[in-house]
Amino acid sequence: MTLYLTRIRLKALEAARLKLFDAYAWHQTLWHAFPGMDGKPRNFLTRVDRRGDNFEALILSPEPPEPQPWGQWDTKPIAESFFQHERYRFSLRANPTQMRVVRDAEGNRRKHGRRTGVFDPVQLRQWVTRRLQQAGCRIEVVSFDPPVRETFCRKGKTLIQVRVDFRGVLRVVDRHRFVEAAVCGIGRARAFGFGMLLLAPLS
Repeated sequence: MTLYLTRIRLKALEAARLKLFDAYAWHQTLWHAFPGMDGKPRNFLTRVDRRGDNFEALILSPEPPEPQPWGQWDTKPIAESFFQHERYRFSLRANPTQMRVVRDAEGNRRKHGRRTGVFDPVQLRQWVTRRLQQAGCRIEVVSFDPPVRETFCRKGKTLIQVRVDFRGVLRVVDRHRFVEAAVCGIGRARAFGFGMLLLAPLS
């Protein structure tokens, strides 16, 4: 499978002109780089970082996006051999959540629980360890920043997502699951800039 990594550099003033104020606005705008996708499942991952007076957006996709008339776009194919290493340094911006039990007024457990963000450091470490195990990896080193609440508007509603940036070193134990996770992403809210596994091979 051929993959493409696109790096977009955009000045903050231009981002403001484009009204790129939150994750949902970026999500909608980056969709325009894939014409003909309306009504189809999203098949690309994104990540947006603020770097001083500039933004850097990354897109991982099975097809190269169409550069838009804003920002500086640079697309490169990823060789299949990139995913054949044993160890990688990784970075993962994730939306860690867990399902909470919800009970009615009489104390009976409702069929559907309530999904909430994970904030406890011990639970965050367990969350990323479990997710990467599911992705065919074993964590050798991991650290993470304190969770951040991100607010954005979607169809007139204000929504809140929990953002945590994990980083460390992993070892691949199941190549198929590892590649699948790298292509499809990890965790929830992948449409809003979460879940992309950034990798750098280690000798």
